[in-house]
Amino acid sequence: MCCDGTLFHSVVLQPSDSPRTLSSLGLTLKRKPGLTTFRQPCSAHQNNQCAIYENRPQRCRLFNCQQLLRVASGEITQSVAQETIASTREKISQVVEKIERLTETNPNQGLTQRISVALANTAPCLERTELEAAMSEIQSILEKEFRVREEDN
Repeated sequence: MCCDGTLFHSVVLQPSDSPRTLSSLGLTLKRKPGLTTFRQPCSAHQNNQCAIYENRPQRCRLFNCQQLLRVASGEITQSVAQETIASTREKISQVVEKIERLTETNPNQGLTQRISVALANTAPCLERTELEAAMSEIQSILEKEFRVREEDN
């Protein structure tokens, strides 16, 4: 979920990253003075795998979601983490289906951006209300189970 646009909308390159190399590997980089980023979903994220794993950016190398941190600390087992991931992915799939029933959005945008577009393009109705509730539930799960807070580091 870190690479598919669910958790993040962009990644900032670090001084140790080579924009030239990453660009040659297919990442589309955005440059602003003093800041180079690439958007999520990551173009190197294909079939639930990283196509540039050995050359991935530093932030990607260092990121561990709460599920990974909890498994590493022994707080939960790998099977519990896999169940949490699977159930969250299922809820995300249901939200994407709701989005697609309501309106057309760009699948190359992150989940939050797609939700925003869907809500902006949809008049108040039961499906819109259900989408808002489902997305609120997902945001809560992401905060509780996946995003890393300062105190987790």
